[in-house]
Amino acid sequence: MYEENFCIRRIRELMEKNNFNAYRLASKAGISLSTLTSMFDKNTDPRVQTLEKICSACGISVSQFFERSSKDLTKEQEYLLETYDRLSPSAKEHLISYLNFLSCDGQDSQNK
Repeated sequence: MYEENFCIRRIRELMEKNNFNAYRLASKAGISLSTLTSMFDKNTDPRVQTLEKICSACGISVSQFFERSSKDLTKEQEYLLETYDRLSPSAKEHLISYLNFLSCDGQDSQNK
């Protein structure tokens, strides 16, 4: 038995995190199921274009795909980032606006 390479292992992690089976990931990514299953069966790295599509389907960037969670984050920071990743695009915009408001409000009260 071989050990899965990093890319295959990471794709499986993302599938589990997003509750995707191979069919659902292939559909959302716009790649063929045979491409995906072939990568898994042969333990081969995806082509760049395929990886970009998989990342997009999972709502992450390619750099996030290769970045392993930073161990210098507190549990609270990890929770915030994980929660943010699950938000809809609209909810992310609202949250960013709210954070901007809070940070400006905090600066205004410090300057008084």
